[in-house]
Amino acid sequence: YIKMAQKKLNRQSIRMLLLLLSFCVFPVTIQYLSPGPPLMSLKAGVVNLSVLVILSIFVSGIFFRRAFCGWICPGGGCQLVSTPLYNKRFEKKSRDWIRIILIAVWVMMMLGTVVFRSGIPSLDLDHPGAGKFATSQIRYFLPYIPTVLFIFLFVFIFGRRGFCHRGCWIYPILDVGTRLGNLTRAPGLFVRINKSSACNQCGLCTKNCTMSIDVRAYVEEMKRLPDHCVQCGLCVDQCSKGVLSFAFGSNTPK
Repeated sequence: YIKMAQKKLNRQSIRMLLLLLSFCVFPVTIQYLSPGPPLMSLKAGVVNLSVLVILSIFVSGIFFRRAFCGWICPGGGCQLVSTPLYNKRFEKKSRDWIRIILIAVWVMMMLGTVVFRSGIPSLDLDHPGAGKFATSQIRYFLPYIPTVLFIFLFVFIFGRRGFCHRGCWIYPILDVGTRLGNLTRAPGLFVRINKSSACNQCGLCTKNCTMSIDVRAYVEEMKRLPDHCVQCGLCVDQCSKGVLSFAFGSNTPK
């Protein structure tokens, strides 16, 4: 029984379990991931848990790229559940500039609130609006259902991880963190291409990629996987030739 349990608890089983657990507690954590509470807290001159969560997600982008999306994001767990709705590969043709601009405005509003307020914001984890006990009132649970339906709708329209590509408000924050990590050459988590000549062209890496990346093409050209890779490791675990592996360090683009 122990050997069977160990066999079942492989990396992808653990990853999916973490995503599902994150989705299960989403009614609680949604307040810490929503755009509104951090802005309201900063307007009140307070740094509470919602602000700290957003900052920690940004920092994680520097060192772990988009691993938050691939391993513990509740939206990722929701899309794992909704995948049977429409599992077609997402054809990414261009950047979603409207979403990026809206998130940029939100970030600038928060920064502007801090800059133009008199005094440094104080730390108050109990502050309302996704504070320490944000779920003590029923109103904090209300955004959960429409948000889940919103995620399901994006998957139904756009396909695999459609919400990540076209709807998620956390993605631009992680994207900036990832780009900052690349720019400063900070050590970070990435998928390493070990030896392209060992590839047998089975195509499983591309077929199973969570973010619909043509992994095989990057392997052939020995190029770093794009920044929207969520470090899920499906391509690593599907490769029987050991062409791909996880690594941690400076991953300078070629």
